Amino acid sequence: MEKFLFLLFLLVGCKGGEEVDTSKQVTEEEESPITWDECSYRIGEHICNLELVDSTAEVFDLYSHYGRPIIIDLSAMWCAPCNQAAPWADIFVQGYAEHDLLWVTILIEDEGGNVPDAEDLLRWVDNHNITDSMVLKGSRDLIDISGTDGFPLTSWPTFVFIDQEMVIYHGVAGWSSEYMNQKLTEMLVIDPE
Repeated sequence: MEKFLFLLFLLVGCKGGEEVDTSKQVTEEEESPITWDECSYRIGEHICNLELVDSTAEVFDLYSHYGRPIIIDLSAMWCAPCNQAAPWADIFVQGYAEHDLLWVTILIEDEGGNVPDAEDLLRWVDNHNITDSMVLKGSRDLIDISGTDGFPLTSWPTFVFIDQEMVIYHGVAGWSSEYMNQKLTEMLVIDPE
C-alpha cells in the first residue's frame, strides 16, 4: 500500500509542480445589455425575443445577437415575391458585412399553407443557395395585427429592420432591393457618397 501511495505521489508530482493561481479563473459575470422589461413588435419599441429552430436544428435566440443590425424576413414558401427575395438574403449579408448585418428568414407557412417542418427549411436553403443568412421555422402564432404579441403581418413578404439596440426601426411589406438598401443605409447612418 505504501508503495502504491508513493507511486501515486510521484505521478501527481510529475503532473503539476506549479502552483495554480485560481484568482484569475474566477471572472465576474458580464452584465446583460438587455435591460428593458417591455417589448412589442411595433416600430420604435424593443422587439420581443424569439427562440426558434433554424435549418440546422439549432435553437436561434434573437437577443443573443444584440449589437448587430438585423433584417427579419417573414415569408411563406408558396409566395412568389418571397421566393424572389430569398436569394437576396446572402447578397445583403455580404454587401453589409462591415456592419455585421444578420438576415433572418422566418418561414411561416410551407407550400400548402401549413407550418413548415425541418425538410421545408432545408429545401428553402437549398433552392435559394443560402449560406450566410438564417432560416427559421415559424408559424402563424408569430402574427398579431396589433403588433403587441406578434408581427403585424398583413402581406408577404414582410421585412422588419432592427437596429443594434434591438429597437424596431422600420417595417415594410413587399419586395424591392432598392428600397431595402435605402432603409438599411438610413438605419446604419451610412453616407451614400
